[in-house]
Amino acid sequence: MNPSEGSSPEERVTARGRSRPRNVPQPAVQLGPVDPYAPPPMEIEPAGNAAGGPGFDQLISEYRADSSNGSGNGSEGGREGSSSPEEQAFARGRGRGGRSRDEPRRTGMGKSGTVQRFFVNYFQLQMKKTIEFRLYLVNFDPEIDHIPKRKALLRMREADIGPYLFEGTQLFTTRIIPIENLRFEASFPDKPDDVWTVNIDFIRQCDRREPVVTQLYNVLLKKAQETLALTLLGRFYFDSEQKIDIRQHRLQLWPGFVTSIRQMERDVYLNVDPTFKVCRTETVFDLMKEMRQTSRNFKGDIEAAVIGTVVMTTYNKKTYKITGINWDIRPTGSFTVSRGGVESQVTFVEYFEKKGIRLNASQPMLVSAPTKRDIRRGDVGDKILPPEICYQTGLNDEMRSNFRLMKDLAGHLHMAPQQRIQQTVQFVRRMIESEEVTSELLAWGMRIQGVPCEIPGRLLDQESIRFKSGQAIAGEAADWTMAFRTNQMLLAKPMQRWAIVYPNRDSDGIDNLLRTMDRVGRPLGFPVGNPIQVGITATNERAYTEEIERLVEGNQGRLDLIMIILPNPNLSVYAAVKKACSLNYGIPSQCFLSKNVTSKGLMSISTKLVIQMNAKLGGQPWGLANPLKGLMVIGFDVHHGGGRSYGAMTATTSQNMASYFSTVLTLSPGLEMAGEIGLALRKCLQAYRARNDGEFPARIMFYRDGVGEGQLRYVVETELVALQSAITDYYGDQDAPKFSMVIVTKRINTRMFLAVGKDNRVANPPPGSIIDDIITCPEKYDFYLVPQTARQGTVSPVGFNIIHDTSGLDADKMQRFSFKLCHGYFNWSGTVAVPAPCQYAHKLAFLTGTALLNEAREPLLNNLHYL
Repeated sequence: MNPSEGSSPEERVTARGRSRPRNVPQPAVQLGPVDPYAPPPMEIEPAGNAAGGPGFDQLISEYRADSSNGSGNGSEGGREGSSSPEEQAFARGRGRGGRSRDEPRRTGMGKSGTVQRFFVNYFQLQMKKTIEFRLYLVNFDPEIDHIPKRKALLRMREADIGPYLFEGTQLFTTRIIPIENLRFEASFPDKPDDVWTVNIDFIRQCDRREPVVTQLYNVLLKKAQETLALTLLGRFYFDSEQKIDIRQHRLQLWPGFVTSIRQMERDVYLNVDPTFKVCRTETVFDLMKEMRQTSRNFKGDIEAAVIGTVVMTTYNKKTYKITGINWDIRPTGSFTVSRGGVESQVTFVEYFEKKGIRLNASQPMLVSAPTKRDIRRGDVGDKILPPEICYQTGLNDEMRSNFRLMKDLAGHLHMAPQQRIQQTVQFVRRMIESEEVTSELLAWGMRIQGVPCEIPGRLLDQESIRFKSGQAIAGEAADWTMAFRTNQMLLAKPMQRWAIVYPNRDSDGIDNLLRTMDRVGRPLGFPVGNPIQVGITATNERAYTEEIERLVEGNQGRLDLIMIILPNPNLSVYAAVKKACSLNYGIPSQCFLSKNVTSKGLMSISTKLVIQMNAKLGGQPWGLANPLKGLMVIGFDVHHGGGRSYGAMTATTSQNMASYFSTVLTLSPGLEMAGEIGLALRKCLQAYRARNDGEFPARIMFYRDGVGEGQLRYVVETELVALQSAITDYYGDQDAPKFSMVIVTKRINTRMFLAVGKDNRVANPPPGSIIDDIITCPEKYDFYLVPQTARQGTVSPVGFNIIHDTSGLDADKMQRFSFKLCHGYFNWSGTVAVPAPCQYAHKLAFLTGTALLNEAREPLLNNLHYL
């Protein structure tokens, strides 16, 4: 069953292929000297002194250590005279490091499954054992808000201070700053009478595992990419020299890399993942001229097309988010410039003429409000930009819906595993082979290994899928579509009385559609029968909603389901239909596109359709073996948009995890989520007890989706506390349940590559591949899981972070159970990227935020009405 053949606009699940690599032999963890990714020898001529440090040739000699050194645990902060032999110049093992919280601790690593050999897109940073990181605080008197000015004043004494990194307040160095240089006076050459006193105060010596040192590493990484002449667009660096022209769509693809340095389980690693920036080849002014010729509401349409987008300026390759258009300002207007502390007025025309750019004087001007970072740097004014020098970046909705355009882009964006890892290695080698980059890193006691990390992982056993009279193994591709040819659904809820509403122009195909649905439904235990058929001439919102009202009233509300045939995926009509059925009448609805009525793949589409309809009615297409008695699994996700957010919570209410209760949280701006999430949990507990003879859940496993790294603290300190409080209040004198909370993260830059054969070729890992060591975080209880097969490109693993756990289950059981849950999403007969409760929560939150804007009526809350 193809997941792209869903009935509603949002019914899409990532498609997957049908093949899976076979098991490979037991791995050897270290790459040998003949490994194809091994870095070339460093044959670089001496380049004098690096940033005031020792000569480059001296550093290279000192750091020529064997890259296969062991995991020694030498003491931190040793002096030069007492260092270990040359082959131990770089420390590897550093222990797990301090944890940010006492609970939960990793309960060992998983053991089940078959051992596999993986490469990952991480490169170890070897650290000189004798290096010391010193943190100083820099103050200016009088104060200076503008960070570039602070940096300029400090640079005047760079020779006295020595090599340092300074980002505005904190200064890092690897040496002790002489006491006579901790306080000095400085001024700018053009204003010698304006004198600042600069005070540098020593704070402490930092351990390399501290977050503040990780910040230092990433500043060095940023400098390295600037040294390679890469262009910063947004948060990442891109290579304009390697851009790819897609002329037929007036687009360019700029290749780049998402990079970061982090302290992982025992060592420090550089993470590198290829990415692309989509840039238009027409300016915003070109777009304005085109829309002026075709639009009846020019100003409104151009504002809708431009405001909120990110543009790149032609002359300095900087990006700005457009927050408005000033229709009153023209390039002949003037603005204030400051050079050497002297302010003057200059027109936009004059300013850009000096840069070799002649501006059209008739254009309005774009406005970009200052970002939070700008404000921190003392830059609080709006940026005024001529549209003629601005190229839009990214894709708009019209482009995303253009099949040909997206297909042309996919050829570049979806890289096969071998291509992806090769590009990653080439980028790292480019840094290593840069004399300037390498000397800067060596001055800070760092060296990048040019070999991607190779680590052992595991492949979990295939899951058993339960049907009415038997079971089937999910298979190597984690896809059990073929099992429906010989098995009935676990629990079928055939429709006794239902209706179908369709445009009259589709009437010729309706009988064939119904016959096909009945033909595939009967072997599954779901005969379709003869519905009430209603044809309509108009296909607008009013025509559909009025017919739904007549149907419901004419049948006294006794309809099991209403099926709606829509001529196109117009959101407003779809939303009107869903609101009428879900909010007004509490009747399940099934939308279906007209183009599928006469599709050549109608048999396959109809099979998916009847399974979906059965689930909406409270049926169970399949089930999973659940060894944990009294368990309730909850998924939670939030949809943001339109000035209001909607959270959705879905909870299993049956032992086989095939029956659900779902509820919606409306989150207005400024509203604290804690109370709402606690109330939603109480509703889930009540629904579980109603289905299980009043029994309280003995275990609760809560999977939270959609949490970025910056939101983790809020989730731990607010959502987790609110959930624990709600459980305590609801259970009262009852025994408290065993409770686990797991953060599920899909948007990560970690990539796993299955090593195939002895020549280190790579392929996509199969579903069930697990990594739970080496590239995991020392302060977390986490692991990486590949839940599904990749149909094209490189598969993306999913990160699981267990932030609270009183379950008593070890790491192996937590991993296996999380993978099991990925088999339970009834809109796709295969695994999905996240545990099924999270996928249901995402689906409900999205439907509510884009169409319903409210919670469905109570009769629907115990069914998966939103599939």
